[in-house]
Amino acid sequence: MNIVDYVDMRGDLTFAERPFNEVDNLVLAELAYAEMKDIVADTDTFTVSLAELYEKYVALGYQSLLVNDPKPLLERVAAAPRYQGVRLGAYVDRVDPEQEVQFAGVTFLLDDGTAYVAYRGTDNTIVGWREDFNFSYLTETPGQSDAVAYLNRIAACTQCPLRVGGHSKGGNFALYASAFCEESVRRDRVKEIYSNDGPGFKSSVADSAEHAAVLDKVIKIIPESSLIGILLTSKVQPRVVASDAKGLMQHDPYSWRVRGAAFEKVDGLSPASLYMNETLKKWMDTLNDEQKKAFVNAIFDSLDASGAFTLSEMNANKWVSYNAILRAVSEISKTSVYGEVTEALKKLAEAGKDVFWNEARRSFEQIGQNRRVPSDDPDGEGKVVRITGRRRIAAADVRLKKKGGTPSAT
Repeated sequence: MNIVDYVDMRGDLTFAERPFNEVDNLVLAELAYAEMKDIVADTDTFTVSLAELYEKYVALGYQSLLVNDPKPLLERVAAAPRYQGVRLGAYVDRVDPEQEVQFAGVTFLLDDGTAYVAYRGTDNTIVGWREDFNFSYLTETPGQSDAVAYLNRIAACTQCPLRVGGHSKGGNFALYASAFCEESVRRDRVKEIYSNDGPGFKSSVADSAEHAAVLDKVIKIIPESSLIGILLTSKVQPRVVASDAKGLMQHDPYSWRVRGAAFEKVDGLSPASLYMNETLKKWMDTLNDEQKKAFVNAIFDSLDASGAFTLSEMNANKWVSYNAILRAVSEISKTSVYGEVTEALKKLAEAGKDVFWNEARRSFEQIGQNRRVPSDDPDGEGKVVRITGRRRIAAADVRLKKKGGTPSAT
């Protein structure tokens, strides 16, 4: 089952009967994607219930173009006894292409005496995606700065323990805000920090004393084929969970499998995710901040040339958008930035090739090592053989000889 099924199955149990858990965290992080303008005020009062939010959300005709449309989940929590006592407030939503920021936050007061400070992840805006890429070379983006200020504000207007979380970029904001907020808030008020498939940070942030100070409070959850959650540097050992989707679509929180009051865990990341992790890390290590900035600007300046504000608008007028992008790319080819971009792409290809061959080399290095293979001897001792490309045949030959048979041709 997924988070919607979880609400259907366990929504009758209050927080007093079953304490807040990691699945509740993702439920609230997903609800942060809901448009709340004209419903939840940007004030330090918490009076709107989830039932009221859903009723007005429908009445105002709000819709989401995201894969993880929050409406189905909002409908369920609005009717679930578990979330009846939740109250919302302090809704902030700021998108500014000039400042290259897409930031939204909302706070849920729970009837267990805690608050969940939720940061929205990347939305459908082009500037929202641009800010994600800016993490690679900026020590602090405007959105991260807003996240810090927002957490300090919530701490000042409440007295309860704080959980801080978000999905995707919202997870990055949650961890960044918790690390760089006022020291007393970080030390005494923040109890748990949830990063749900959120990207990491550039090394200078990840290596900071502020970041280290909150690591024991961080719960990072990523799907087994994570791509977003493995980006950049992270010092947190993640909980890897099963997903019903494939590849990048595992980023969709609706795809994460729930079992009881927790996510279904798996042993580790998929080979594809590990490969991408190593490739991107190796690539990033070869680029300095100026090269990263040039690469990001080249991509998104081209997208901005489409004249679209959102990815949906760009897709709706795809030929106009694509032609504008091609013209922008052509202009870039006449500048010095073009050389930096092509060099970055060359290094990306080289990084991928190096990771592939390193993995192949490690596999082939096993050939020639000693390994004990099973034997039919009564004492249970196996015969030590050299591992070769035909090691299975060699093991079979050992057993066959014991029985007086004829070994395979080699």
